[in-house]
Amino acid sequence: MTVDPDLVAAALADTWQRLFEVAPLGWMQREAGAFAGATGVPIATLNGIWLESRNPDGGTVAAMFDRLDASGLPYCLQLRPGTPREITDQALKRGMTRGEAVPLMVLEVPTDLPAAREVEGLNVRVLEPDDIAVHVQIAAGVFGVPEELFASVMTRELLRAEGLRCYVGADGTDDVTTGMGVTLGSGVGVFNVATLAPYRGRGYGAAITARVVSDALSAGAEWAWLQSSPAGYRVYERLGFVTVERWDCFASRV
Repeated sequence: MTVDPDLVAAALADTWQRLFEVAPLGWMQREAGAFAGATGVPIATLNGIWLESRNPDGGTVAAMFDRLDASGLPYCLQLRPGTPREITDQALKRGMTRGEAVPLMVLEVPTDLPAAREVEGLNVRVLEPDDIAVHVQIAAGVFGVPEELFASVMTRELLRAEGLRCYVGADGTDDVTTGMGVTLGSGVGVFNVATLAPYRGRGYGAAITARVVSDALSAGAEWAWLQSSPAGYRVYERLGFVTVERWDCFASRV
């Protein structure tokens, strides 16, 4: 199948909807080409507005801004290329600051996954819900987020959600790398890939990503997607992911 940017944007929206619905304090509003939601956790990337369409209704987006402002939570805005300047102006008028654009990447032909999965000295396993703290400890440390905040979103209940799997890789007896996959429909989204600093450069992040995607494809998924950080971009390219869009990103000052 051919995966176009509109399909990937819809998959992103579907996945965030699943995550917001499972969050204890979460909510989501999805309409008129945009979706807004919050986890209730004071981390900007875990609350916000994402534009599923390039031409969302400006009034609906403004109401979403109002709701997030009223929540008192920090939040983000991510918008697709070609979105009308009106939306950007709304963000700037509310004091949001522009950050680095976020690549939206897709993998359709997974030819390099088998080799990437096999890294000498690394043992990758699927986490049970009761072991979610292992993922939290690694990912929170790498992302610079307090563990207690990250743990309030990454819960046992989340890990029990249909289509969600979390992985950890061990170097000897030490858990050093982690990642998560969310499979909805024909696509699997890759999240929270993180490797502890002393263990980077060994292919561990690629191995975790390859395992997430491979398991999902074996279970019936047809393609994979992710939003890449600058640090992970070349890793994902080497696995065969290609950039289909770059989404402008803004963050609130709350």
